[in-house]
Amino acid sequence: MANMKDIAVRANVSVATVSKVLNGLGGSSQETTELVLSIAKELNYRPNLIARNLKKQQSHSLGIITEDITVFNTPSIVDGIGAYCEDRGYHYFQENLRLHRLGIDPILDKVQYEKIVNDAVDFMMSMQVGGLLYIGNHSHKVLSIPATKDTHFVCAYCSSTDSSVPSVLYDDKKAGYDVAKYLIDAGHKSIGLITGPPGSIHTTNRLAGYQEALYDAGIPYNPRLTVQGDWNRDSGYMLTNHLLKNGVTAIVSQNDLMAIGIIDYCNKNDIVVGRDLALIGFDNREVSTVCRPTLTTVELPLYEIGQTAAAILIDKIEGRPSPESGEVLLDCTIIERESTMMI
Repeated sequence: MANMKDIAVRANVSVATVSKVLNGLGGSSQETTELVLSIAKELNYRPNLIARNLKKQQSHSLGIITEDITVFNTPSIVDGIGAYCEDRGYHYFQENLRLHRLGIDPILDKVQYEKIVNDAVDFMMSMQVGGLLYIGNHSHKVLSIPATKDTHFVCAYCSSTDSSVPSVLYDDKKAGYDVAKYLIDAGHKSIGLITGPPGSIHTTNRLAGYQEALYDAGIPYNPRLTVQGDWNRDSGYMLTNHLLKNGVTAIVSQNDLMAIGIIDYCNKNDIVVGRDLALIGFDNREVSTVCRPTLTTVELPLYEIGQTAAAILIDKIEGRPSPESGEVLLDCTIIERESTMMI
């Protein structure tokens, strides 16, 4: 790759002159400026951004640490970050911890997790990034983020145990409320719920929202209509019969995969979802548009989480007003399809 010295030799000028031209500092004749720029283009010159940032004592780059890029929520968040960085003239480096693929639990495998995170942060700091974005696999408390003195830090799709670190998530409780109210407004009063595992923040918040919507509508909460799943398709299939035996006319599934299991059960037992039973899922996964019937579901604001987190971080880097701490909660959207109906 060509450097400034190569350009200077070809143009028969000093390296200092080349530097001034390429950095737009002026002080050179029009003829010299055009010659230097022409040779730089011919040699496919690319500036050393890291060296430039060190010299200027400022950075126009961010570090993104993802817990696992293969988990469904992460690519859209990264895309939102990337688009916002492009608008603000920033670049980013990305480190993927691969926690899901490696089967590493941040709590159960604390030592191994801390080493992986420390290595990722060390790499980012060596690249002179102006700040760090940490993207979680799911909404949880990040227990161990290494100290990064004088480095701005923002969490996305998770939050830190350090209350001074801003985090951007979506409002799970409100989403749980909204889906239950959606079904109540459609005339349903016996609404079943298949939750995720009990240790999940998603499970807890969506359940709380569901219960609150029932209370506001004057519908007593019936614990027999709430059953615990495990996020997988098979658990939706196995739990559907219990809810139907208890007379539900609608089911809220706390994710789309379990909802597909419910559709499987209904199709096998001649129950028409969208006519005999209303069904709504969460996440707006790709499968929700290709199943039959298509699935009414909750779309998560993943792209917007990325954009908002990037905006907060870049504003901090540039000294602009931004949230100093706490959680920023974004709203979800109900996507109406064929699996729900009025009664």
